[in-house]
Amino acid sequence: MHALIIAGGIPPKKNLLEKEMALAQLYIGADSGGYVYLGYGHKPDIVVGDLDSFVYTRHKGIKVLELPDQETNDLEKSLEYALEKGAKSVCILGAIGKRFDHSLKNLSVLLRYLDRFEDIRFKDNYGELFLVRSPYTPKQAVGTGISFFPVLEPVKNFCSKGVKYPLNDSVLAMGVQDGTSNEITSKNAIIHFDGILGVYIIKSIQ
Repeated sequence: MHALIIAGGIPPKKNLLEKEMALAQLYIGADSGGYVYLGYGHKPDIVVGDLDSFVYTRHKGIKVLELPDQETNDLEKSLEYALEKGAKSVCILGAIGKRFDHSLKNLSVLLRYLDRFEDIRFKDNYGELFLVRSPYTPKQAVGTGISFFPVLEPVKNFCSKGVKYPLNDSVLAMGVQDGTSNEITSKNAIIHFDGILGVYIIKSIQ
């Protein structure tokens, strides 16, 4: 099963939301993310979180799961619900934006759940963000913008082929070197490295 979660960051455009809804079998609103579905005329299967933002008494007929503990955020609560329902993959919209500390927290959540889903990624109106282990072979078309960056620790022995700015036996480390704003130049592009690599696919959605 593929799940769609909308978090409380910058909301997606309607066409992105509806594209992702067409691919999912479970629609979850992470607290205020429930309003995004409703704002575009859609109904989530459930709204999950501490519900300090989503006032469910004003939206009768919407299923909610109120989890008041503050040890986890609304996105984590929603991901746990998706796992309980049998989701194997998940797309998360609205994970980035508004408060920067929330964006950093959600990046930490992405790392935490990396091995609990077959595929987990953030998408926004401009692209998608996910984490990978080596080797990584981009599936996007030649000409697609792509960025690489370290997340937890320095990414060592980084070798990239089939991209505009290739690197060989490099170390990607915060404050030292990263691989942002690159471009796929070959359908046989491949990336080898040690560690966990952050990847952002640049795709402007009109």
